[in-house]
Amino acid sequence: MHLRPLLLSLTWLLAASLHAELPELIQQAGNTDNDRERQALLEKMAALPSLDETQRKEVASLADFARHWNESGLKFYGASVRGKPHRAIGDYDFGVSNDSPLRPICELYRGRMLAWTLIENSTVRTSPKESKWFKDEAVASFQRVKEAFPKNTVARMYLGEALPWGVVPEKVEGAPEWATLQREQLERLGEIIRWWITHRQKADTGEFGGGWGDDCEMWRWWAAVLLGFDDPQITAAQLKFSRSAVTRPHLKGGFNTTITDVEHAAEDTTDNLVPLMVLEPENEKWTKWGLKLGDFMRDVWTGKNERGQLQFKSFYFSATETAPQPQRAFDVIANVGALHPALLAWQKTGDEKLGAQICAWLDTWVDATARAENGKPAGILPASIRWPDGAVAGAEGNWWEPIKPGGFMHSYYIWPSVITEITDALMLAHVMTGKESYLAPLRSMAAIRLQHLKNPSGELKPGTDAWCADQLAPRQNANSNTGGLVKTLARFKALTGTSEFDELIAREGSEFVIRTDEAGKRELEAALRESLGALRVNFPGFTSEVRSTDRCMRFVQFLVQDYAFDAYKGVTQPKHELLYRMVTGDKNAPRFPQMAVRWLTPPKDIAALVTEASTTKFAAELFHFGKEPREMSAELRQLKPGDYTASLVVDGKMVKLPEGAVKIEKGRYTRLSLTLPAGKLARLRIE
Repeated sequence: MHLRPLLLSLTWLLAASLHAELPELIQQAGNTDNDRERQALLEKMAALPSLDETQRKEVASLADFARHWNESGLKFYGASVRGKPHRAIGDYDFGVSNDSPLRPICELYRGRMLAWTLIENSTVRTSPKESKWFKDEAVASFQRVKEAFPKNTVARMYLGEALPWGVVPEKVEGAPEWATLQREQLERLGEIIRWWITHRQKADTGEFGGGWGDDCEMWRWWAAVLLGFDDPQITAAQLKFSRSAVTRPHLKGGFNTTITDVEHAAEDTTDNLVPLMVLEPENEKWTKWGLKLGDFMRDVWTGKNERGQLQFKSFYFSATETAPQPQRAFDVIANVGALHPALLAWQKTGDEKLGAQICAWLDTWVDATARAENGKPAGILPASIRWPDGAVAGAEGNWWEPIKPGGFMHSYYIWPSVITEITDALMLAHVMTGKESYLAPLRSMAAIRLQHLKNPSGELKPGTDAWCADQLAPRQNANSNTGGLVKTLARFKALTGTSEFDELIAREGSEFVIRTDEAGKRELEAALRESLGALRVNFPGFTSEVRSTDRCMRFVQFLVQDYAFDAYKGVTQPKHELLYRMVTGDKNAPRFPQMAVRWLTPPKDIAALVTEASTTKFAAELFHFGKEPREMSAELRQLKPGDYTASLVVDGKMVKLPEGAVKIEKGRYTRLSLTLPAGKLARLRIE
């Protein structure tokens, strides 16, 4: 299987002597970076009259594989090894012998399949033995490609050679550094998104080729462009996909009819309803659907435990039942993911019935946080609460592991899991009800985190206070909502103006907490430069090479310096969530968006930095890079009802706005029209 084909076999030598084109065609097929061109060259080879039956079968088999690579689902090859060990993908049968001169072309596909299995599969990625095997085997395949076809730049990209792409815009005099850096990233991100729309999106269903379950997550990395601005092509593409996705038969009743773990059971609703609710806020259909999720919560997913508290009976459920297996009978942090559309609907409508349900469930988590139980320190949110006894517990004795090591999705559910999603829900419950109790978990964990920063512990034993404090750090990793308590605290500060958590906020990184003082802006610019460095190279890694659409920003995982792939050691993932926070004023990831604004203009030749985003004030800096004034609107999404004044200041002078007075009404978003001057920093303020 892994022998290096140094010489053509005798039969292939004979064919080459009879047909002078053959060696040249093989070199062309191996050296091209265009997969469709490779397919065409293989089909041309298959038609050569000089090939014998064995040779023709090999070329035809490889040409057929190339056709599937280009035209079938992005992970079509997975069907051939389903039910087999993960490593079986390394023995994929291309129908080509080991000593064939076609073998290095097979190695190109083999390396890519191994690489994207590693990037996609958390079980493989988090296993030291499996991850090392996949990385080493993929690298070996790409080395064989490089030796046989030195002009193949895709293979060299996987081996660590950066491929520059795109044009760096010319500097514009007077533009702040943050604006220059942001503008280029928005435009590069937009170019990547438009590639997917043009080359992958199906005209009828709106799918992108990775399967509904992966495609539905793409909007998360689109968010800075998709939610922050209004690009007609990109907005239309997302609406086409999500509208189509929610009409599939298994969602007819309002939620997935198949029992599976919450991350997969909920994505068909959450990852489609949330962007629909943001992009079409006036469509009551989506709000009603969000409210309806409360019915599933009440009638199917939750019950009163033996302590008389409301909790989820399992983290495996469907529209009609929960999983009965004891090893799945846990309420986990990630269960909040099924409720994101409901939380948005509650926030919009103030529905008392839904609010009471959500609060009763959150009360259970507040109580469990306060308890020291089964090794969990007091003041730390548990990873899971067991049903039906309501105890803090894990799968095999460790409170922080709802799933035993090596189990399906272990790395997703292990503490702190998607902790900022549930701390955001607690923060919202406080804002909606005014009850201080919902802040208790935030306060206790913030205190533990701050104490750790002031007096770091040398030993970080899993499950201890110090370990928990370390895990609460904001970090760049495969799951952006793992840890990072500060993002919820920043959201809370932005909405309420509180200074309670300022000391901790000031100590965490500027990538996660945007500060607008001079030192803060320098740190912000450093983070943007690092991010831009990642976006300026390896365009195929964001587009044509991707085989798992939920990993469109994660090609760099393959290039990390060691086998801790989720730590991203030595590489930088593009900071698309930082861009989202800058342009919308939200302080966390977009899966439960709390946007202060949406700029109703395309994300080109513009940069925006929201500097204040509470429920009573809004401020932003804007820079237009075009040569003519720019007419646009700001859709205000977070201000509470009331009368406001708006001002726009350029070069220290007030610029007259079409509407100086702004009226915010309950249940609807107000749009403010403005004209940005060309090449000047403008400061918008509403209060």
